[in-house]
Amino acid sequence: MPRPLQSLKLQIALAIGVLTLLFASSTLYSLYVIDQQHSDDVLVQLAGRLQFNQQHLTVQAMRYIENAPRDYPSYYRDLGLYFEDLKKTRAELSKIIDAFAKDRFDQVFGDQSPTMPPHLPSASQSVAVKLALAWQEFTTQLDQRIGPNIDEPRLEWAAGWIVEEHAKLEKIAEDFMTTLEGDVAARAARANLINRLLLFAALLVALGIALWFYRRVLSPLSVTVAGFRTVANGDFSRRVPVNRADEIGSLAESFNHLSNRLDALLRLLTGLEQGADLEGTLHALSKTLPALIPLDWIGVLVVGHDGRIHLEMAFGDGQRDNIASCGFEPEHTLLQECIQSGEPLHIPDVQAMGKQSDAYVFLRRLSKLGRRDAIFLPISNGANTQGVAVFASRFPNNFRAEHLALVGNLGGLIGVSLGRTIQFLENSRLASIGQFASGIAHEIRNPLATIALALDHLNSLQDLPEGAQKRIRLGTAEVARLERLLADILLYAKPLRLQREPADLAALVEETLAAEDIDLASMQFESVPCPLVLIDRDRLRQVLLNLIHNARQASTGNTPISIRCQSRGSDWVEVEIKNGGDPIPDEILDRIFEPFVTSKSRGTGLGLPIVQRIVQAHGGTIEIRSNGDEGTRARLLVPTSASTAINTDQIEERAG
Repeated sequence: MPRPLQSLKLQIALAIGVLTLLFASSTLYSLYVIDQQHSDDVLVQLAGRLQFNQQHLTVQAMRYIENAPRDYPSYYRDLGLYFEDLKKTRAELSKIIDAFAKDRFDQVFGDQSPTMPPHLPSASQSVAVKLALAWQEFTTQLDQRIGPNIDEPRLEWAAGWIVEEHAKLEKIAEDFMTTLEGDVAARAARANLINRLLLFAALLVALGIALWFYRRVLSPLSVTVAGFRTVANGDFSRRVPVNRADEIGSLAESFNHLSNRLDALLRLLTGLEQGADLEGTLHALSKTLPALIPLDWIGVLVVGHDGRIHLEMAFGDGQRDNIASCGFEPEHTLLQECIQSGEPLHIPDVQAMGKQSDAYVFLRRLSKLGRRDAIFLPISNGANTQGVAVFASRFPNNFRAEHLALVGNLGGLIGVSLGRTIQFLENSRLASIGQFASGIAHEIRNPLATIALALDHLNSLQDLPEGAQKRIRLGTAEVARLERLLADILLYAKPLRLQREPADLAALVEETLAAEDIDLASMQFESVPCPLVLIDRDRLRQVLLNLIHNARQASTGNTPISIRCQSRGSDWVEVEIKNGGDPIPDEILDRIFEPFVTSKSRGTGLGLPIVQRIVQAHGGTIEIRSNGDEGTRARLLVPTSASTAINTDQIEERAG
């Protein structure tokens, strides 16, 4: 954040303010000069009136002398004409000369005064004072010539005095006019010079501001824009120099921060893509995420088959954290809350939160590792949540709002990537278990067959005690159960080879019910004409048998089992099997297609995983829903023969 004086906005505002002030001053001064020139023109015009009245006074006196009256009628005529004109001209001259001498012109102009009151320069005013003194002396002598009797003034004497003394008075008036014109011209020249200097200064400042704006704004901004273009073209390593403390510098810092984050994101994506296993993925995250989020510990907790949450692996400060494997009960924990909500969960103070409940065992374990702030991120493989990724820091309240927002944005990518990695790990484990189970099943079958033969031989003996016969029957039943379990294990473990042929799925349901001697009256079977499907009849009959047997075993009371076969558009055929028994518990329903997960006391837990495997090999899907209102509903979707997009080789490859 730039300091106030380094703020580019303030600097630009000041530059614009200075430039505006200069141009405004120049404009205002120009208006002042115009008003001043108008005022000076008025003064010059007034001085011209003064000269005109002086000349008029002299001319009238000369005319009177030339045409002096010879009798009283002529005298009284001139008294009404010349004397009145003399008084009027004298009064006008006195008013003008007095205004110039006192430098006050309001009495001269009245309401017609110019916008700027006229003002005499000092030199002109000093000449005006001389003119006023000379005029005062002139009028005093004139009054003496006229005489005390104004009813019969001595006009001839007065006219003679005017003619004799006018040259002296006109000389002073002419000096005043010359001085005034010089002063006015000098003042106009000075005003024009100042105005030009102001305009020149404004232009220089404008040029300087333009140069400053180019160097301080446009040039660094163009460098930053070029950096944005480079990053937009995919080069996330681009950085721009930061040598400013203003907004441009902040923009450059933000750009470099963005570029660093994009580069870190690219490395994160590359690391997630290249991570072949959980350790590689976590190592990539521990190296790249700290550039985006201030974390120093990352761990992965996985929901195990036992229902507990296990700490699978962790990295601290970029290195593998060799902490002992541990498991936690999920009930009433924040881990369970995160898994159920599917949203990231922030614990700003791990140590304080861990003390709030006895169930927060993992938080206390994390606190012992020296971590104080943590974010829980649910891990999903797209279908269900498999666990939680934990991002932690040594410092409490270290993760700010922008870090949480970034985790929210990247959570899906990281969660799915870790979920896929965990799923690969689980698949690898299951593959190893399958190979092991297949080998064990073959090894067990031979001694189991020997035991079965021995039990058959013992059962054929006569006169065996009832207790022995009971034990033989019990052993025979257990051998049969073990054989079924081994058959299921081998079926689940070995690759599927499908023998596909077009078939009517509704007819296959009826054949299956008839072959198993199931009373159709105890069921509600509905079907409509459906497109043919391309299936392995034996494999799909096995699927239908498993689902129907499960429905019959779970059904209670008089609620019949319903089976419905119908089309779903032109690409799918659906078989729905519904029973009204007790709902499947949520903890079983969420993992119902996992091997060895079952709610039956004598079940193997492999029936539904085998069903799912067969259905998926056909390119179809299966889902099971269960609640207390509708019972349990199994919905099987199989693609029609016309829309089957997977050929036999691909199916066998996927099944294997």
